[in-house]
Amino acid sequence: MKQHSETFGVKDTKGQMFVYPARVGRRMLSCALACTMAFTSCARNDEDAQAPYLALGEVEAAYGKLITAGNHPTPDQNGTGERVGLFREANGTVWGLPLNVTRLGAVVACAPPRLHDQKVTDTFPAGSTIIGSTNEPTGWRGGTGNLEVLLRDAGGAVRWQAVRGAQLSAGPLCWVPQSPGRPQQFNYYRLEPGAAQ
Repeated sequence: MKQHSETFGVKDTKGQMFVYPARVGRRMLSCALACTMAFTSCARNDEDAQAPYLALGEVEAAYGKLITAGNHPTPDQNGTGERVGLFREANGTVWGLPLNVTRLGAVVACAPPRLHDQKVTDTFPAGSTIIGSTNEPTGWRGGTGNLEVLLRDAGGAVRWQAVRGAQLSAGPLCWVPQSPGRPQQFNYYRLEPGAAQ
């Protein structure tokens, strides 16, 4: 019984049993677990890969013309959030995508490949036109307030409306560049005209 408890047996593909000391078995098990963790980590990294930043013309061809820009909310940190641009498609859908500027000053936008398949994140009144975007004031608190759009209705009245974004569940994703602490994913915005108000 003592010898059995200090050994570790493995069968090969032909059914032949190989017996190893228990310490070797523990090492084999540790190696197998490490390989499994490395494999799943690689798979997760592929799913969470950075989505491409594309030239403005490419993004506008897929998501409509850039109509205004604001900043991503940063409710849990100091500083101003990264830029977000609002693009309006011909059908009225408005997309909020992360913007950046290259070293040469060109505007680029992060556009995940499967974004058109994602859910609507918020609505705005049908018949209204988005004429700008800002962020809700945060008073004395640090950080950037929620994104809001400035709307003009068919009668000419102007009002603000805060809008909600969402995060993608699978990659490639848009990540905040050089963020302190854990990596942070950008929200996307898909705003659809809703009921008239």
